Amino acid sequence: MRGGRAGSYTRGVAAFGDLPRYALASAFSFVFIIAATAGLHELAGVSETLAPAIALVLAFVVNFFLLRHFVFPNQSARIGRQMAETALASIAFRALEYAIFLLLHLALGIDYLIATGASVCISALGKYFVYREIVFNRARSSSSVRSM
Repeated sequence: MRGGRAGSYTRGVAAFGDLPRYALASAFSFVFIIAATAGLHELAGVSETLAPAIALVLAFVVNFFLLRHFVFPNQSARIGRQMAETALASIAFRALEYAIFLLLHLALGIDYLIATGASVCISALGKYFVYREIVFNRARSSSSVRSM
């Protein structure tokens, strides 16, 4: 039974092995989204509700390359497959984040930048596990390359 606990503990620790790089990439993405949202609204005159949506789309491209090359390096899966899977996951999470943003900003009257930041933070941990366990899973990635 003791070996079972040790194995479980090791798997639990391993599940967070990429987390520091993910946190750094997420911090960069957070700043990017806030800066892009503010820039689009304050400098380009885009509305408070549209600016974060545009910023989230721009963040997708930046995030994909950060995830593939920095957070989960040494990927052997085809870039097209991972980009498609990242796009599907990102669309789902971005839609959730935008819904949270609208709830916070429009329903609760929270400032648009604070609402943007809060919505992005709320989904960050869930995204880590989806990306780590599904999209950028190195074992899954290498097995799909071997089966070709």
